[in-house]
Amino acid sequence: MSGPGMDDTNYDLVHALGVRAAAAWHEQSYEGESACADCVEVFERLRELDQEATGLLTAELERHVRQNKFPIDLTD
Repeated sequence: MSGPGMDDTNYDLVHALGVRAAAAWHEQSYEGESACADCVEVFERLRELDQEATGLLTAELERHVRQNKFPIDLTD
């Protein structure tokens, strides 16, 4: 599936970045709400993994932009 004005790969990168960033934000709030110490550790680890994935996705998107692999069609 592609989004407006971008190819499938770039759309997937942007979508995955949004999903991971939202997940990391929610997991941080879950950590503060949990009464279970083990669950706090699970949410903390998930947040760390999502932050790592967010960094990987951001770096790849930056690479696409620098290499002009991210043309955007604004003619719609």
